[in-house]
Amino acid sequence: GICLSYRNARFFKEPIDVWYVFVPQMVFMNSIFGYLCLLIILKWCINYDAPECRADPDCVPPDIKAILIGMFMSPGSLEPKLQMYPGQALVQAVLLAAALISVPVMFLAKPLLLKQRHENRQKNTEHSPLLGEEEDDEAGHGHGEFVFGDVMVQNMIHTIEFVLGCVSNTASYLRLWALSLAHAELSNVFLEKLIYMGAESGSAILMVVCYSMWIAMTIGVLMLMESLSAFLHALRLHWVEFQNKFYSLHGPGAKFKPFSYEELRKGEE
Repeated sequence: GICLSYRNARFFKEPIDVWYVFVPQMVFMNSIFGYLCLLIILKWCINYDAPECRADPDCVPPDIKAILIGMFMSPGSLEPKLQMYPGQALVQAVLLAAALISVPVMFLAKPLLLKQRHENRQKNTEHSPLLGEEEDDEAGHGHGEFVFGDVMVQNMIHTIEFVLGCVSNTASYLRLWALSLAHAELSNVFLEKLIYMGAESGSAILMVVCYSMWIAMTIGVLMLMESLSAFLHALRLHWVEFQNKFYSLHGPGAKFKPFSYEELRKGEE
């Protein structure tokens, strides 16, 4: 979604959006959450069962959540059991600084540059009206519609929405993971309390009843609830958290106009 915002900015020839919206957004996203993804991949690649790792009491699979929390709570320091590569504390401090610097850049740079551009245009268009230039003077009033306060507030809303949205993006995927685990555990409970109980009873009737209940609950939970959960989260991730990265700045859209044969007939007339 952020990369699509870059394509939009290039298409509309807005270099300010490229350098002061797209670039700081990429820096913020990758400094925290991109780094989190790299830590996950790095954790997969490290063999913690190697002989040299068994001899080291600090060579244990680290808790990545603890690493991310420590990155904010105690920048520049790292517990030995959380270290995954040399110089990790320094790298995390630099990434945190880059993420924090990118926020005021997103918030302040674009409104200030737009204000400067507006003032420069006003200076360039200031001249004594000549004969026959009344229409041009009227057309130049479009620059007077620039209101710095409105632009500042709008950009502040976009910045806060983006920063909070990054956390929301991660929470959405964690929510999917948590729901999958919950449904998996629930299916184990159904298996133990119904199938095993019916088999241990030795009664054919009870086995049929327990099996029927297990089938119904398994279909209801694992097939219906899990599928509905995945569908709703996928819809939310695409509609809200993917599209708002590029649609809000350059895609205000068109006002909905319901189809009407009467309007169509009037247009033909």
